[in-house]
Amino acid sequence: MNNFCRRVSHVNELVSKVLAAGFTKAVWLDNLKLDCEARIREYCTPEDCPDYGGNWVCPPGCGELAACAAKVGQFDRGVLLQSVAELDPPTVTYEALNLQHNLQLQSFIAALDSKDQEILVLTNGGCVFCASCAYPAPCVKPDMRMNSLSAYGIDVGKLCAMAGLPYSFGPDRVYFVALVLIK
Repeated sequence: MNNFCRRVSHVNELVSKVLAAGFTKAVWLDNLKLDCEARIREYCTPEDCPDYGGNWVCPPGCGELAACAAKVGQFDRGVLLQSVAELDPPTVTYEALNLQHNLQLQSFIAALDSKDQEILVLTNGGCVFCASCAYPAPCVKPDMRMNSLSAYGIDVGKLCAMAGLPYSFGPDRVYFVALVLIK
């Protein structure tokens, strides 16, 4: 089997793992160049976001935008994952769906054979693995931490459009997105 066929087989296997983990859609992104935009990061303020200053995946805990951009710039490929779910308050809440999305993401990451490759996990659902983040004390689950796409300045709508995926907000439907960058 030539290198191209091995690569296609690997990508197809990766997408299959994503869908098996329970995600609605998955798109492999190659030759990826992500912009970490200040205009997106500007929403990360104490006035606009209740998570600001309260955890390791949001500012200031996640670092300056330039540092986030430097991390993202080390990667040029990855898989974009999407969970689409119906809201039905009070039985199905945004918080419960967010947790489900991130548990699926953790399951997918565990299924990845990433021993020989570095990954960076970004999500718009936020990290939810501790009942209360230890911030500013050291993160107690750094191997599980899921960084915020918005805190990294990544425009989720633009990212989804580039991948051909829908992304919107509505009163009864939620789109969660995660990006697993692979070196």
